[in-house]
Amino acid sequence: MENDKAMPDLNEEYEIIRIKENDSTPAGGFVWRGVSAMPEPTEDPSLKRSRFFMKLFLSIGYAVVFTFCLYNAPNGITYPFYAAATLAVFFAVLKLLGEKPKKSAVYYAVGIMALAVHVATTGSLYLIVIDKVLMYGLLFMLFLSSLYDDSKWDVTRYCKAIFEMAVSAISFIPNIVTEAISIHRERRAGSDGAAERQEDPMRYIFLGLVLCIPLLIVIVPLLASSDAVFYHALSDMTELRFDSGIVVILGMLFGMFAVSFALMTRFSKKIGWLCTEPKDERNRNPLVSITIMTVILIVYLFYCAIQVYYLFLGAGKLPDGYTYARYVHEGFYELVFVCLINLALVLVCRKYSRDHAVLRGMLTGICGCTYVMLGSSLYRMILYIGAYGFTFLRAFVLWALAVIALVVAAAVALVYRASFPFVRSAAAIVAATWLVFAFSYPDRWIAAYNMDRGYGSEYTHDMLSTDAIPVIIERWNRDPVLWSTRTDMEGHEITYRLNLKKKDFRNFNVSEYKAKKALDSIR
Repeated sequence: MENDKAMPDLNEEYEIIRIKENDSTPAGGFVWRGVSAMPEPTEDPSLKRSRFFMKLFLSIGYAVVFTFCLYNAPNGITYPFYAAATLAVFFAVLKLLGEKPKKSAVYYAVGIMALAVHVATTGSLYLIVIDKVLMYGLLFMLFLSSLYDDSKWDVTRYCKAIFEMAVSAISFIPNIVTEAISIHRERRAGSDGAAERQEDPMRYIFLGLVLCIPLLIVIVPLLASSDAVFYHALSDMTELRFDSGIVVILGMLFGMFAVSFALMTRFSKKIGWLCTEPKDERNRNPLVSITIMTVILIVYLFYCAIQVYYLFLGAGKLPDGYTYARYVHEGFYELVFVCLINLALVLVCRKYSRDHAVLRGMLTGICGCTYVMLGSSLYRMILYIGAYGFTFLRAFVLWALAVIALVVAAAVALVYRASFPFVRSAAAIVAATWLVFAFSYPDRWIAAYNMDRGYGSEYTHDMLSTDAIPVIIERWNRDPVLWSTRTDMEGHEITYRLNLKKKDFRNFNVSEYKAKKALDSIR
């Protein structure tokens, strides 16, 4: 086509697709797809300029908020403000693209904010790490569900979509420059009424100088730290002092600016294969799956019978040299892994095999055996905790068992109803149960359980976070016998580390504040 050949500076092939009138697209009725990071060629120039400057403004503002909230404050009171800013920027970009948030966005946003608030109220590193992992997982699910129809997506499609969106966003970082150049060209072409323009060497020199800034921000401090003579010479000339704090702040500012601009550009360019409805791949002969499930189910039924007879009823005779204590303590993690394999088998068979009544029965039987294995795992862990006390890992395992049980129930629903939204249901189960678990502050009731039953300091305060300190001190005040462990507490690093570094309001953490108040009451 004549118009296609006249399009300027397109280095890659693009496919133009007509969209229905009721669909909204960044290109105003057309979607342009390709690997190039060039801006949409059919977009109105004035609209393109407004979107570019809006993305620029949002990226700069978000980078400033990100750096302010998170620099030396990974779990401070500013973390929820960072999460709120992330959601605000995302919804602003949606509005910029002409998209409307779906109803499900409210649930994702509530979950993200709840996780962010919990980060600022706990001192447990384990809880903080999982909070942040789940928060970013919900963020990407929010992104995808707002831009695409994910009602029929399965686990593999979600994983591929998240991976492609995150990785491909890197290729859009140069758009900060390429979009600016494109807008400048169009303005010059429009001002003199000609499509052709003369080469301006000063413009390229200026562009090179601008691009040098982020490189110098990284290179100069590294060189200054590598050579004392260079550091002092540079400091004498510029009267600047290059310390690690400045480097980190500048790196956070520039890095988040580039990442946020690239993600915004990634959102505006739809991923082609995600716009299509997933293919129904249930076309394999079900006899293969039925055969596999039959063999596995026979093994599982024999195993489950042993669990009921030996473990639950305690009626059988164990092998020579085995005690019941050793029997219940072994094999827990192997059982959990087998339960996860069972869940994967059900999902794979449901995705690729044709629907068949016998296969549905087999998969239901596998899920039923999984519940027996989960019960065996739970029983073993309860006996283990009764003998050796609570730790965070053991408490976490109890949560994981509950999650697996609920997700298996969702898998059973998928077996009998192909349209069941398994991924979204599983995500809701994980997020909801984790919030209940996290906001119970497990270190508190772990410390209370262990101290009430006389376990040593290893299981009371040595392995727990600041969340447990008020509970430990409350137990000391209630039972004078426990005051013998006071020296252990005061000698532990967790007692003093709260006052070792100077903090500002950004670092305020509810757990650390409560711990300091409790510690001050015994000094």
